[in-house]
Amino acid sequence: MINKLLKTCFSLIFVFFTQSSYSDDLIPAEFFACYGNNHSMQMSPDGKYIAIVTQPRDDKCDIEPDLQKRIEDDYRGGKLILYSTDNGSTTVLTSGRGNSSVGSVRWVSNERIIFTTEPTNSSGKSLSAYALWGMNIDGKKKKTLYEFKTSQGVLSSPKLTSLLPEEDNFVMVKINERRGTVDDYYKMNIFTGAKKKVASGPDIEKEEWLANVIEKADGTPLAAVSNIGNTWRIWRYLPSEDAWEIHFTNVCQTPTFFPLSGYEGKWLVAGQDVSKSKTWNSDNDKSKLFVYDPETRNFDLLFEDPTYDVAGPVGGCRTADGGAAIDEKTNELIYVSYYAEKPERLIFNEELKQSYEMILGHFIADRGEDVVVRPVTWSKDRNKVVYSVSSSSNPGEYWYFDKENVILSFLWERSPWIDRTKLAKKVPINYTARDGLEIYGYLTIPVNSSGKNLPMVVHPHGGPNARDTMGYDPDVQFMANRGYAVFQPNFRGSTGYGAYHYISANKQFGKTMQDDITDGVNYLIEQGVADPDRVAIFGGSYGGYATMAGLTFTPDLYAAGINYVGVVDLELLQEDSNRNSRRFGGFYDELRLEWGDPDDPEDMEYIIETSPLRQAHKIKSPVLIMHGAQDNNVRLVHARKLADRLDSLGKDYEWYVEPYEGHGFGGEQARLNMYGKVEEFLGKHLKN
Repeated sequence: MINKLLKTCFSLIFVFFTQSSYSDDLIPAEFFACYGNNHSMQMSPDGKYIAIVTQPRDDKCDIEPDLQKRIEDDYRGGKLILYSTDNGSTTVLTSGRGNSSVGSVRWVSNERIIFTTEPTNSSGKSLSAYALWGMNIDGKKKKTLYEFKTSQGVLSSPKLTSLLPEEDNFVMVKINERRGTVDDYYKMNIFTGAKKKVASGPDIEKEEWLANVIEKADGTPLAAVSNIGNTWRIWRYLPSEDAWEIHFTNVCQTPTFFPLSGYEGKWLVAGQDVSKSKTWNSDNDKSKLFVYDPETRNFDLLFEDPTYDVAGPVGGCRTADGGAAIDEKTNELIYVSYYAEKPERLIFNEELKQSYEMILGHFIADRGEDVVVRPVTWSKDRNKVVYSVSSSSNPGEYWYFDKENVILSFLWERSPWIDRTKLAKKVPINYTARDGLEIYGYLTIPVNSSGKNLPMVVHPHGGPNARDTMGYDPDVQFMANRGYAVFQPNFRGSTGYGAYHYISANKQFGKTMQDDITDGVNYLIEQGVADPDRVAIFGGSYGGYATMAGLTFTPDLYAAGINYVGVVDLELLQEDSNRNSRRFGGFYDELRLEWGDPDDPEDMEYIIETSPLRQAHKIKSPVLIMHGAQDNNVRLVHARKLADRLDSLGKDYEWYVEPYEGHGFGGEQARLNMYGKVEEFLGKHLKN
């Protein structure tokens, strides 16, 4: 009967919470599920104003109950506000509703802005309603500069690359109107929209895709990174010929470097010094920062971190978290960021560096070492800066700093309905896996807890070519607020820890990748943090695979498991990647290195051996299966096959599908429903 029901309908569970139903220590679930307003900001060159785009609604927590609608109508759209840094007054330039919805804004002088319109009413059905506009901040000289169009099935829209400070009436933009996937460069008049082409984008092949293009200070191209098949290509622009040449190539999982910026005929690159070695060794395992001369192909080391990749490619494939911040007012390199256990910044501009160090020191003294401070936008002289301040226990807030007058002013905070004192801090941890590899991760201990003998949820990330970070995570905070320690391991295959850490995960699903998670759990049990009888595992996508692998290959370790949009069968995953080979693009061949090649009999043995669906008879603990019916990455068939298999084996499981959600739940009501199911399931199996 259950099996028939699974195949004919979706089980929908609407869980509504009220604040009065919680004790004083608990944060209502809807506070984690609802979305707060986003604020994108640009400061005028003279620092007198900040142009802000935000949602056209009050910043409040209210759940949109319509599953298909997902979010409130007034959450869509962008209201354009002008904020005075002199007196804090605001002027609304556009309402953010209907035709007045703004997508992005940029200053092109102290008096003039350019912005895009993205209508939210019926006008949005007409492509011509999407446009780039120019306007003085007093509302005068408003003009459509460019109406969006389609090119080869792709939306064609201009993107600012330089303000051209020596030419007051012009900016440099790049537009993909000639070829849908490649931008060309134009000088555009900011009052009339008239434009003249000055440089072409690279002539990539049909199946090739551009990962990044780097521009010079004048807004014209310098270099590019593309991918075709399993090959990364570094392109160099030749301005005298308006042509591009392929400068360097590598196949995935071999050393390479990616350009970040360029100045004085040199490139700033992150990666490996391939002039010394084109194979991996202990010296080039991590991605480093170099000044590179494309004429001599000489690398001068600028910075390295012994433990982490400094931006750039990881293992010659996926990029690490981080990159270069370019001042759009001057196109000058301001800083390079990368991720250690918290974000790190190498600031090259002395004015901003002084300001940043003052603000960072202030907030570390006030909030603690885990605070993350990031410069968001600044005046041309860098004396006035907006900073974001956040941490694992702070969703984020924004502050305005006037260095010359030593004034620090609070602007606003994200999700103001959440009491920060009830949020728990993530703590970086590390331990040694059984084969000697150092594994890093995070542990979140509930507020007002002894930190000992706790029920614990292991929360492996998806990807697996990604990583967990120090930032605020509502899912983690929800579980910690309910009394669970939360463990997030960056197992091998995670990005940012060097080539060996990344490549050693090849064809190790369910094997050493899973051992890394298991060893972390045992480490926390040995440390007295986790109660060995009350450990659950809960992950999404690859984390869902890790959940099922944990329940099948280490069935005595976990009291329960939650498989969220997770992979359960590697052969089925391979079929999905074949079916979606164009969508996977350049990663298609890389996946064969990591997942195994189903055309290789030896790899096929591995694929069968490490598929949790085929090993489900080993499961001893209850499973909660959560999936989105519209999931195109990991299709619903994974969840259905798992449910059928558990049915046939008489295993204990629960089933929950959201009809309008895909690879992860984004709707507010769907998120609230998920939290309700997770709270009920974990309470049943870990709170004994």
